[in-house]
Amino acid sequence: MTRVALVTGASRNIGRGIALSLVSDGFEVACFGRDKAALEETAGLIRDAGGVASVHVGDVASDESLEAFAKDAVAQHGGIDLVVNNAGIMHDAKVADVTPDKFRQVLDVNLVSCYTLARAAYPHLRERKGVVVNVGSMFASMGVPSAASYCTSKAAIDGLTRALASEWARDGIRVVAVAPGYVLSDISRDMLTDPVSAKQILSRIPARRHGEPGEIGDLVAFLASPKAGFITGESFVIDGGQRMSV
Repeated sequence: MTRVALVTGASRNIGRGIALSLVSDGFEVACFGRDKAALEETAGLIRDAGGVASVHVGDVASDESLEAFAKDAVAQHGGIDLVVNNAGIMHDAKVADVTPDKFRQVLDVNLVSCYTLARAAYPHLRERKGVVVNVGSMFASMGVPSAASYCTSKAAIDGLTRALASEWARDGIRVVAVAPGYVLSDISRDMLTDPVSAKQILSRIPARRHGEPGEIGDLVAFLASPKAGFITGESFVIDGGQRMSV
């Protein structure tokens, strides 16, 4: 039976890296995001690699959009074996400059969407003894200035992961999280391409480099595989050793 993965934020960066790694591991991938052209590009790369992909345009901040995504993915692919909650945003601003509405926006995109899509996919995951992978951040356990909403949302992902893992274990569903450090993406690109800020950041990473989207994807693929069948409720930091050295 073909395995089917749903990936949010699959249009670029870490989401695209995850999608491509999953294809290499034999998954069909349902790609979700707001940018149809970028999603089509991801789907094209998947098909060029010999894989199967579908494109689903929507907003992770919309419950209805995510519920429709799960339904449409099942209609097109026949079921759900894996949900990867990857989509996320960050407001780089001091608390005084982030309104409650802006704070809630980050929680809706980064956290509530994880709950909503996992819940929508639950009957199908139960049927296939599936897996949920939530993409958190090393910032979940760090106090980072000008990132209160982001840190809060990612810390809450750890709690949600443990709660779902505990509740759904009896159904044969595993729930885990990955927590990347600095990976080249739209959120971090300015910092990692500016010589001054890049030097400061890399000096705090024992590996002395940033991560690549495909490396996150490879970890997700492993956690979604039978080789990780006894792993659930845990969050795996992948940051080149940065958190260890703080």
